[in-house]
Amino acid sequence: MHKAGFISILGYPNVGKSTLVNSIIGENLMPVSPKAQTTRQRVLGIYNDENNQIIFSDLPGWLTNPQYELHKAMLHDIESAFEDADILIYMHDLTDKRDNNQLIDIVAKYSQPKIVVLNKADLVDEKTFLIKEKKFKEKFSNVDIIAVSALTGYNIDKLLEIIINLLPEHPPYYDKDILSDRYLRYFASEIIREQIYYLYRDEIPYETEVVINSFKEDQDPVFIEAEIWVMRDSQKNIIIGKKGEMIKQLGTNARLKLEKLLDKHIFLNLFVKVQPNWRNDKNTLKRLGYNI
Repeated sequence: MHKAGFISILGYPNVGKSTLVNSIIGENLMPVSPKAQTTRQRVLGIYNDENNQIIFSDLPGWLTNPQYELHKAMLHDIESAFEDADILIYMHDLTDKRDNNQLIDIVAKYSQPKIVVLNKADLVDEKTFLIKEKKFKEKFSNVDIIAVSALTGYNIDKLLEIIINLLPEHPPYYDKDILSDRYLRYFASEIIREQIYYLYRDEIPYETEVVINSFKEDQDPVFIEAEIWVMRDSQKNIIIGKKGEMIKQLGTNARLKLEKLLDKHIFLNLFVKVQPNWRNDKNTLKRLGYNI
């Protein structure tokens, strides 16, 4: 008997969805940063063992007040992933003191089996967990509620057992050696953007996009050329830095992580381009792969 199914993970930004998927599949595949909205598009991360295949949809964080066409595209990905899912995971940050009722109510209306994952269990005491657990038991009936730490791996094995128990019987959807539905050039752009999130001030990352112009994998070193889009000349100057020091550091950081992912030497060439209002241009967003 073989089981396989699609799992959609929903939560507010910065709840740790990408870290959870990375922890389960055993690869640092999904870009992760301390800042919210690192994930902008639906990306599949695929876990395989001898008898099971779990296809995780790593989704953008839920936005209560979408301001741009980009945000609307992100919400579209979330909604479509819900409709496709065999199992829904609602992921909550145990250190988050916000009222999550709106999002909880959205998840509750779907009919699929659900799991409530309370993340960052390593950062709270048992009393905090029990209070949160009680709240979710009142909101959801007949669901598994589990505390985990996606970062440390705490209870990840137990979460896997719960998921596998709920999986439908089905042959694998993907070959067993495939980790994601995305090509390497997609992850290259995401890794560069991830490093922008780490390196620059708060106002810069959210207004940037990374476009891969060239990805030549059949040579040594692998040649990658990428454009970093910003919305204003002042942002371009910040990305480049005095005498090009910042973009040089960005290139080094991204190259090292890309070399670890590809296990090959990388030659990375970065350019910065001012692309005003790209977040509200539907045609541009479609060209970038967003579902508009």
